[in-house]
Amino acid sequence: MLEIFEINENGAGWVSLENASTSTKLDLELALLTKAEVKMLCFKCHVEIPRGNVCVNHKNVRGAVYFE
Repeated sequence: MLEIFEINENGAGWVSLENASTSTKLDLELALLTKAEVKMLCFKCHVEIPRGNVCVNHKNVRGAVYFE
């Protein structure tokens, strides 16, 4: 199953692609067609990171995947 992080007027969270809003699906399609730049961000503070899912400041957070 493919999930995407969706933000809307009801809040934010992970949803399966099949349950994502039409607007989100169109935004995703446009990004793929235009080869939009992709960046990894720390899931806690949203700082850009080279890999994993957290920055060095959050490497000890439960569920974190941090690579040195």
